[in-house]
Amino acid sequence: MPNYTEAEQRNIDTVNSMFDGSFGSAEAIFADDAAWWNGLPKLPGLEGETEHKGIEKIKSILYGAGDDKSDKGIDSYDLGTIRLEDVVILADGDYVVRQHTQYSKTHGGKDYKNVYCFVFRFNAEGKIQYLTEHWNTWYANKVLMENWDLEAAHPAG
Repeated sequence: MPNYTEAEQRNIDTVNSMFDGSFGSAEAIFADDAAWWNGLPKLPGLEGETEHKGIEKIKSILYGAGDDKSDKGIDSYDLGTIRLEDVVILADGDYVVRQHTQYSKTHGGKDYKNVYCFVFRFNAEGKIQYLTEHWNTWYANKVLMENWDLEAAHPAG
């Protein structure tokens, strides 16, 4: 187990709170001028964008991620069904990297499984300044946007 500084442990705790739902509000963990990069430019209301700048856009990602969007042809995952496994988290200075496998059901009842790797950069105040989200966007696009039935990649066990 690495020996983290107080700031690194605080940053790890902030990242974990984002995924366990205990973070409270977006403003509590993200800087007002933070940015979230997501490689799939098809997020509803944010189509065509990969870099989402500012707290309002980040809130739309955080709070809209699991909304039923079937009226738009999107079979989004149901946040109430998410299970995260294979969690790996590392910190170095202002950076935290977290990888996990997400298992969930879509609102349409399909199994969804994808591996995500997030790279967080924190500012001096201990808030997330920049978040880079890496995931199998091809798989997500095919399952969530085009309603394909596919087996996702998974980390070696």
